[in-house]
Amino acid sequence: MRNQKKFILTSIVLVLSLSTVIACSNGNPSGNAKQPEAPAEFKMVDGKIEPAVTITMVRGEDPTVKFKNGESYMDNVHTRWAKDTLGVELKTLWTSPSGDSSYDTKLKLMLSSGDELPDLFVANQASTINTFIDSGTLLDVSDAFDKYASDTWKAAMEEEPTAWQPFMKNGKKFAIPVLRPTLGTQSTLWIRQDWLDKLNMKAPNTLVEMEALMDAFVNEDPDGNGKKDTVGLEIAMKDQMLGAPMGDSSWIFGLFGAIPERWYPGADGHLQYGSIQPGIKSALGKLNEWKNKGYIASDIALHDFNKVAENVTAGKVGMLGGESWMMVYPGSMLMASNPSAIYNSYPLPEGVDGKNLRTVANPYSSAILISKDISEEALQAFFHYQNAMFDAYNSDDPFIFKGFQDGYDYIIQDGKANMDEKQIPGGKTPTMKYTIAGSDAVYPSKRMEANLKMAKNEPLTNKDLAALAPTGILGIDDTNPLEHFTTKALLVGIEQTDADVREYFQGPSTKTMLSRKELLTKMQMDTYIEIIYGKKPVDAFDAFVQKWKSSGGEDITKEVNEWYASVKH
Repeated sequence: MRNQKKFILTSIVLVLSLSTVIACSNGNPSGNAKQPEAPAEFKMVDGKIEPAVTITMVRGEDPTVKFKNGESYMDNVHTRWAKDTLGVELKTLWTSPSGDSSYDTKLKLMLSSGDELPDLFVANQASTINTFIDSGTLLDVSDAFDKYASDTWKAAMEEEPTAWQPFMKNGKKFAIPVLRPTLGTQSTLWIRQDWLDKLNMKAPNTLVEMEALMDAFVNEDPDGNGKKDTVGLEIAMKDQMLGAPMGDSSWIFGLFGAIPERWYPGADGHLQYGSIQPGIKSALGKLNEWKNKGYIASDIALHDFNKVAENVTAGKVGMLGGESWMMVYPGSMLMASNPSAIYNSYPLPEGVDGKNLRTVANPYSSAILISKDISEEALQAFFHYQNAMFDAYNSDDPFIFKGFQDGYDYIIQDGKANMDEKQIPGGKTPTMKYTIAGSDAVYPSKRMEANLKMAKNEPLTNKDLAALAPTGILGIDDTNPLEHFTTKALLVGIEQTDADVREYFQGPSTKTMLSRKELLTKMQMDTYIEIIYGKKPVDAFDAFVQKWKSSGGEDITKEVNEWYASVKH
């Protein structure tokens, strides 16, 4: 109760302060920034706006979202909580599947037809976001975020300042990034532990040892069926080399000191394109060797995320790179048919001359776009809502969000969260996906601290549990042993964070990219695959590099570095 009163008092003070700031402001924003309006005259009762203020929105249908009790995006336990507790009514005008391009297509049609935009919506496709930014229909959120975001939300954003970059134009911010934790998005080396044990081998520490293990996985019948039908290493490389969170290839190239399809600083400090670096040539030669020896699949160029999942589930894969959740999916499907078949995560082996590189995800998953025509009341109501989401990091109440999580993410028994799927009436449903952002509120450092303590099986304080509260996962779910694989992978991954290479180019597509990127990408993939398949000698890489540069690559490199110079601090 004391924490609830503290939250209520904080909310009242915040809203009163916001009104004072607006009333005292004499700023005159330029461009399409929202012009000052009279301050919203909210009546606040116990942290709730009365009467409730409506925020209109549209939603992409996440294919992993589950509903129960007859609920939907339009009406569910979270939307009711927001209205009853905060006085913020979330009105979803329409939804469209986001598993394919349907949602983004409908967004663009809404724009091109001149339909009135909802107050806000979430998007994660760069082309869609850039289309709206260029349309002049979005609010420059710079002033609004400075005025209305809580100190906690601001502090979280300050930890990832580059997250703003993809959504900026002419120094203005046209969307609010939805932060995501990056720990766990890096690849560790997942190896079939039962095969290791059967062959009496150990996880590799070097590239040479890894090749010996691949050879054993292919030639020594680790699955015991008397057939030569297993592969040592699985990779997803259909249409692109990077982008698969399972079957990731970045670390393989990283063993030779380069990462394809990613912009990152070279020795001179300027951004270089990884796909044309010398280390790629050596990696392609090695992949050709592995294919000839049967270490990787004969049709490897056709393998995408789904094919990798299919082969893992079928029990045919010895090792692969992947994010921390690999044993949850598709590992759980493998264990369903073979309970003794498990993958354990290990550090990446040491590459050539001690080299190790791998990708790490962007610190954002999507962005919240706000219409420039949003009312002042709806704008302030949105920040009141978001600030409440981030208030978990100021709390020591593990059940700060029990108003919409209890009975969905967990049930409270004896003062603790029971996350057992079988104990929750109607099953477990992650309510964080019902939020405006479609995900949990993330304060990177505080979330990582709590996650690492959980991974190390250290006692969690109520403050730690409150930091985990936005996820609805309050500690390890002992009824789901697969979660232990995920937490172990986090610990393995953090051992090699010095190998992480983020994407440094976060700007919109440059002028030359718009006209030449598709051609250059096809040129790259054709050359890579032809070398891996042995249709061209490895020296064909050198000719590709020269052609890439002369076909627009040099101009793109110049444009990328011009952008980088404009945002570098």
